[in-house]
Amino acid sequence: MDKDITHGLTKREVKIFFSLYRPFRRFLKDRKEARKDGSQSWSYRRERNGRIAVERFISLGPTFIKLGQVLSARPDLLPKEYVRSFELLQDSVPPAPFSEIENILKEDIGDIDSVFQNFNREAISGASLGQVYIAEYKGKKVAVKVNRPDAEFIIKRDIIILDRILKFARGRIENFLYLSISSVLKDFRRRVFDELDYRKESSNARRIGKNIEGREKIIIPHIYDEISTSRVLVMDYLPGIKITDRKTLLEKGIDVSRLAYDLDTAFIRMLLRDDIFHADPHPGNISVLEDGTIVLYDFGMVGDLDSNTRYYLLSLYDAMTRSDIDQMIDALIGVKALSPAANRGVIRRSIEIAMEGMTGKRAEDSEIRELLEIANGVVFEFPFRLPTSLVLYMRMSSLLEGICLNLDPDFKFVKVLRKLFYDEGLFKELYTKQLEMFTEESVRSIEAGVAILPLLKRKLESEQEEKPVKSKKIEGTLAGGFLFLGGIYELSHLFIPGLIIGLAGLIIMLASLR
Repeated sequence: MDKDITHGLTKREVKIFFSLYRPFRRFLKDRKEARKDGSQSWSYRRERNGRIAVERFISLGPTFIKLGQVLSARPDLLPKEYVRSFELLQDSVPPAPFSEIENILKEDIGDIDSVFQNFNREAISGASLGQVYIAEYKGKKVAVKVNRPDAEFIIKRDIIILDRILKFARGRIENFLYLSISSVLKDFRRRVFDELDYRKESSNARRIGKNIEGREKIIIPHIYDEISTSRVLVMDYLPGIKITDRKTLLEKGIDVSRLAYDLDTAFIRMLLRDDIFHADPHPGNISVLEDGTIVLYDFGMVGDLDSNTRYYLLSLYDAMTRSDIDQMIDALIGVKALSPAANRGVIRRSIEIAMEGMTGKRAEDSEIRELLEIANGVVFEFPFRLPTSLVLYMRMSSLLEGICLNLDPDFKFVKVLRKLFYDEGLFKELYTKQLEMFTEESVRSIEAGVAILPLLKRKLESEQEEKPVKSKKIEGTLAGGFLFLGGIYELSHLFIPGLIIGLAGLIIMLASLR
């Protein structure tokens, strides 16, 4: 272990342990009660305890602020009252003195007065991992984002401490919870260092910019790679109206309802069409120009969905908007939010109870939060280890809906989503994929059936000696049935399944002729 990192570890370790001990004890009790109460009950005591936990996280500094943001998207671990409290956690921290930042700038890009025509030493914003300054570069106004002093050291040290505390807790908490927290810390460790490396953020911005170019009414600031490093990121300064400043947007004549629609569709297309999506659309990362153009910042937290997860996510949306509980369960299992071994009957009843609270309301008139809370409640009651891509998606969708509802209180996320799915042909893709999967399952079943045909043939032959006429009828019926099914599949243009079924019929027919 790095000697510098371990220096002063004991003092910090004691502080973290005693800061989190009582909130964690309350969390364990609240979690147990929440699972017993069911997903529909809301406890203001649990909400208060969640807020206290958030306050402790803020007091412990940058590592815990970023960790709290990750936890806000973990309905498998936290009761919904805690999730709501952690969602409110803002990554806003007073900036460090410029004298400490200046050393990083000198080490990475040289004397700032030689590189820039002008550099304002007062930071315009401060976050847990970095802070931003305004400067002039080659005649253009730029934003200069710089890592906080010792940010990497602080995070490495705190992660080591968290690992130690978690090992101490092992055996004192349920095994599933221990494994889930371990998984969260492992994923957090990887992602937080990605966010610290501005070269990766630059790459993410370029990829997303290329994907949305000409498709969305969104601008991504140009990045000046020649003077950007892993700790310093220089980009065009594009100030705008904060996305949540509805009053100013209206004063500028911007159609806020249209803005909400454009923002929502842009992010959903990113999620379901592209190889990468922006996973952190909180208000500080989005602004609007006076002509209604959206400006997107901060590409440190991104995600991607593989084709399988994307398919099941589409299927989950489709199921929720049609109240198809069986498809909903299949989709939750497909995205690995539920274990395949979970009791479907118990899960079905849990979803039915949750949906009773929506009686009289059409699914398309529901908010995505209502529908996701049903899914989240099931995930919390029947926990399974969520994949990282799904965690980032849930964070993105929750933040996005909050912004859209602030812009347009009548905004219906699900209605917009369904329209987008039809316009983009995504439902057609979904149903085509469902048919393909049904076909594949049918083929596997048929192949398994063909494998037992020799056994069936021997059985029929043994019966033929005693009841030859009946045996022939059985064989003829089986053969005819298989040939009929094969014909149906051929008419449906499913050539391979039709061929296999037809061959199965021929095998039985040939067996009967011997």
